[in-house]
Amino acid sequence: MKRHHAWERAVSGTLAGLAGTVLIQGVQAAGMKYLPQHMPPIRQHPGEFIVEKTEDALKKSEKGARAVGKIPEAVEKAVAQALGVGYGLTFALLLAATRRRVRHVVAEGSAIGLATWAAGYLGWLPATKLMPPVTRQKPVQVIGGIASHLAFGVLTAALYRELRRRL
Repeated sequence: MKRHHAWERAVSGTLAGLAGTVLIQGVQAAGMKYLPQHMPPIRQHPGEFIVEKTEDALKKSEKGARAVGKIPEAVEKAVAQALGVGYGLTFALLLAATRRRVRHVVAEGSAIGLATWAAGYLGWLPATKLMPPVTRQKPVQVIGGIASHLAFGVLTAALYRELRRRL
């Protein structure tokens, strides 16, 4: 009898999510470089936005301002990137928490990819004004965002399935 430990699923989900996140970040970077008109119009990198808002909140707090001081730019950039990775890992770990194994890579990966896209592109990105609502974007920009997230989800699900099989 095979045992399905939660930590094995978490490790598999983390590794798969890291790979999926690297893929989507690469696709998005390439899109911005080679096909910027096809990319969703984002005002600022979401991780940088969160770092700025956190710094602003700390500066408003006398205790926080003294404790933190000026954060070096290299640290800010590293934290902003880590937040992006953490976002991808969150959805990969949701997959791991809900699935002992993936039976249908394309279907389950697409579901995770679409959930990841919807949380950001229909949820918090427009709410924070980092991006206009999808209803105000060109269809090609919406499709590009969805496609990159589908690639993230399918790769994440495929790697998760393979890692779970090997464990």
